[in-house]
Amino acid sequence: MTDERLSPHFGLSEFLAPGDPVKPTPGQIENLRRLCVEVLEPMRKKLGRPLTITSGFRSPDYNAKIGGAPGSQHTQGIAADVAMGTDTACLVGAAVASTLQACGGIGVYPGRGFIHVDIRPRVNRKATWWCQVNGKYQPLTAGLKDGIKAAGGKL
Repeated sequence: MTDERLSPHFGLSEFLAPGDPVKPTPGQIENLRRLCVEVLEPMRKKLGRPLTITSGFRSPDYNAKIGGAPGSQHTQGIAADVAMGTDTACLVGAAVASTLQACGGIGVYPGRGFIHVDIRPRVNRKATWWCQVNGKYQPLTAGLKDGIKAAGGKL
């Protein structure tokens, strides 16, 4: 079976969890395609390197099973967690994502090596930002804000 292409550098299989028996609907696949074209491809180009998706589409049951946030954007096919590596690389990735008009949500996970990006609608033309520290979702800390601004991000 061939992998359905969502964009030049991303295939549907990258967004499917092996442990989730539920596959995305055609509408959710179109959401993933838009995420790839409008956020992930531009991020890849601006960062100058391939991106690895660590989590994409999740069914509501699978999302609950793995401890995902209730009502997660992942269940709509509009979100991806992207491996960045170091905390500094995560701040740079978040900064790049913040410059993309289609990116409506950006999550930073200090010490975990990835960021979350999604295509939810922006509020007052600004992305929704958060971080997860010690398992709790919260607004960005002052230190994270400083790092993102230093990397050229728009908060």
